[in-house]
Amino acid sequence: MGELLGTFTPDNLIGGDKKLVTEDILVAAGQNLSRGSVLGRTKVSVPTTGTLAGTGNGTCTSVVGGSKTIPGAYLVTCTVLPVTHGGTFKVTNPNGLLLGEFTMPDTAGGTFDFKSDEISFTLTDGGTNFDLTSIFTITVTEGVPNVGTAGANTGNGTVTLVEGRRYLKVGIYTLTCTAAVTHGGTFSVVDPDGNSLPDAVMTPGAGGTTAIENDQIAFTITDGGTDFVVGDSFTITVTVDPRQAVLLSKAATDGSSVPYCVLSEDVDASIAAKRSIGYLEGQFNERQLIFASGTDIEDVRDAMREVGLIPVASQIAGSVNG
Repeated sequence: MGELLGTFTPDNLIGGDKKLVTEDILVAAGQNLSRGSVLGRTKVSVPTTGTLAGTGNGTCTSVVGGSKTIPGAYLVTCTVLPVTHGGTFKVTNPNGLLLGEFTMPDTAGGTFDFKSDEISFTLTDGGTNFDLTSIFTITVTEGVPNVGTAGANTGNGTVTLVEGRRYLKVGIYTLTCTAAVTHGGTFSVVDPDGNSLPDAVMTPGAGGTTAIENDQIAFTITDGGTDFVVGDSFTITVTVDPRQAVLLSKAATDGSSVPYCVLSEDVDASIAAKRSIGYLEGQFNERQLIFASGTDIEDVRDAMREVGLIPVASQIAGSVNG
């Protein structure tokens, strides 16, 4: 007799007694999802084109990310001069790791499709040939930057360790010094919709750091050698809410091809993003799990197990696997 499996009714999502771990999530707009939907999380913003520096007027287009895309600058660098057209290029990621090398066809207007699990693109030859100065940069931005961008400030302190919180919004947060003191100051904090959040009040002290947190964003202000003055400012530009979740598709290129959670309830976010609850860990009846078209449980079974989402084989109540 084979292994005895749990018996569940066909509409029972929970597939075992493993402890369920939940978290607040944001279901991205444009989706009407049912309980049991397996969701991935959008992590990065990937441009559709690369920017060329150096000689040549060819193009880098059709850029997409992959399951392992990381924030930073990807470089596509010409390493061998073309005979007449094209050339040989190497591709490195933001950490300087080599992702691959390729040689363009030696034909006018020729193209090459580079593919990897971090970045993919099409390189096209132009009327002016590439040479060893030709470098394309593809800058992948993190949804929430790690640092704030200083304005034309007098003070040279910094805003670092930026993180999103439960009610984070996409857009620009603005921090403005409204009161200055020696080695400190008070900053107003305004969210992307123009709403005022609690002031960020620095603890005075030479070189001191002050951690600030509200229900949208957290950051640390560090005093510099030159004090802040009234009007000094920082901006924090959020392009992707790190809690934003979409129905998992193995073809996704923004990080959401990786399992993140299982939706705990029906959510209609057709018009606008909506907050909900996702299961981060647990055992689930694989018959009740829902994926984007073209993706099924066999595409992500191992990846789900790696993050604590355990799909279990199940059957109609009353039957036994024998």
